[in-house]
Amino acid sequence: MSQTADRYAKALFELAQEQNCLEPVEATMTEIRKLIIDLEEFRHFLSNPLLSYDERCLVLKSLFQGKVPELTYNFLIFITQKSRLPILKDITESFDDLYMLSTNQLRAYVATALPITEEDKALFNQPLRDKFQHQIITRWRTDASLIGGFRIFIQGKIFDYSFKNQLNHFFQQTIQPS
Repeated sequence: MSQTADRYAKALFELAQEQNCLEPVEATMTEIRKLIIDLEEFRHFLSNPLLSYDERCLVLKSLFQGKVPELTYNFLIFITQKSRLPILKDITESFDDLYMLSTNQLRAYVATALPITEEDKALFNQPLRDKFQHQIITRWRTDASLIGGFRIFIQGKIFDYSFKNQLNHFFQQTIQPS
């Protein structure tokens, strides 16, 4: 993420806190991030240099006015005026980081070789909570290429306890000459 996106996210975050509307603004920013990820047309709209300011505002008005918190809508118009719509995805990600930090939460991404039960997921989260001293919001996925074990991505670090990784280390140490 860019420093510019971080500054815009921080400004929106602080305004949302001051106006006691942090939760709805956070929910809206999450939905906007999903739109950016899922809809190619929306990504194209954000980065299209041929659209004028008025055309961009018209599209934003039809999509968001009256449907999102007023602060969020005004923020979208403001960043449009400042020609910052192309970094909206970065802004939403930075905003999410600020929100998670303020609510003492961390997001972890866990890939397992096989599907695991809800009970196992709960057992898995407890050591993460203990280690990082935060509530852990976990996103799970299955990745058969791991062969066995799991891989965790949290706070910019990867903890790889997969069988695939163990095999790679074994081959590197035994087959490759020193």
